[in-house]
Amino acid sequence: MKTPILLTSLIAFAASAAQASSYTQDWGIGMGVRSATIPYKLKDDSVHDVIPLLFYRGERFYLDGFQGGYKLLTNETLTWDVMGKFRFLDIPRSEQNIHQGSQFDFGSSLTYHYTPDTDFKLEVLSEGDSRYYGHIVAEHHLDGAGWQLTPFVQARYKSERFNDLYYGFGEESIGAQWDYQVGAKGRYQLYENLYAVGSLGMTVFDNATYNSGNIDSRTQWESYLGFALFSSGERSKETLIPDNAYFRVAHGVATKSGPTELIFLNNETDPERNKLTSLFYGHPLAQGVFNWPLDFYLTPGYVQHHRSDVQESFAEYVIAIKAYYTWNLPVRTRFGLAEGVSYSSKISHIEAPNMAEKGYKPSKLMNYLDFSVDVNVGDIVANRALENLWLGYSIHHRSGIFTSTSTFGRIKGGSDYNTLYLQWHF
Repeated sequence: MKTPILLTSLIAFAASAAQASSYTQDWGIGMGVRSATIPYKLKDDSVHDVIPLLFYRGERFYLDGFQGGYKLLTNETLTWDVMGKFRFLDIPRSEQNIHQGSQFDFGSSLTYHYTPDTDFKLEVLSEGDSRYYGHIVAEHHLDGAGWQLTPFVQARYKSERFNDLYYGFGEESIGAQWDYQVGAKGRYQLYENLYAVGSLGMTVFDNATYNSGNIDSRTQWESYLGFALFSSGERSKETLIPDNAYFRVAHGVATKSGPTELIFLNNETDPERNKLTSLFYGHPLAQGVFNWPLDFYLTPGYVQHHRSDVQESFAEYVIAIKAYYTWNLPVRTRFGLAEGVSYSSKISHIEAPNMAEKGYKPSKLMNYLDFSVDVNVGDIVANRALENLWLGYSIHHRSGIFTSTSTFGRIKGGSDYNTLYLQWHF
């Protein structure tokens, strides 16, 4: 993963979102199961992954399930963006932690808006070792009361280095080839803000790839089925926190305890006392989920892990959606929960032994959770000038969702940090 590109995207998003004067209406968060047939000559025929999904569509920045990006140019005819897309390597579950071939690839996309409902796309992407591939896509958008459907056809160009590694396993030369996919993706409203989300696609391999020594199927099927909460785009009549963005600065120490233990005040501090400092930006999102009194934010973050006797300093990058519930006491108190993804440029000392003990190869890309409680400083000191300042405690958590997905390396365990923070809404 190319961290400078990710950092640039987060900074660009924060800069553009900070200038926005209104709430973005299109966002969601979901979870489901991706299933795929295995095209290789291996003992298993299929593999399944539990996948978290984030959705957001702003003026420039967007997240769409397995992918996201930043629009450098957009008008009625063309959209040009830098983007990243998660690519799965569908091999047996037992092999996924060892190989970790599923990864986030980066590139660029050019979209021609043929009509308001029909798009033609050209995408060029590269995996971590500069093995290139590209897509030519035609898709048509359909929607009705409570549903959306996008059928598509796609041709994928695989460079020689890409095809030889991921389909020849580096054992034989297949050469540059094209394969083809047809499918559809969509969502259906079940109840108010709760939707079923899903996709179904079939890939047809080219002759050279199919006739290679590692492939035993001409086609590969993949599907996704899950549930997601989408905003209705309506604001609650009772807004308990300021209608604006925030910056949060936190500092904390690693712990050997898990979130459940920490919530019940059972803390075992890391003997090496490894520390981190984080800066998060919170971009307010439209409310309206089941009319619950919750405030939602899209929150990208930068985390600096500090040098210690057992590790060098390194960076971590986070993107998540966070919800707050405010308890309207004389001193306002909030409870928060965030779900997202975290990419760490190195494996922390607190994570490495955890993985080694369980026999897992660690993963830089992990699921991210944030549990927090804070109080309003203005209420504490009876000063209205500080009513936008909050003092709080949070748990900074990375994990692999109990070996349920190749997205995070098919591992169990991770790391946790106790942190204190100040959060200013502006």
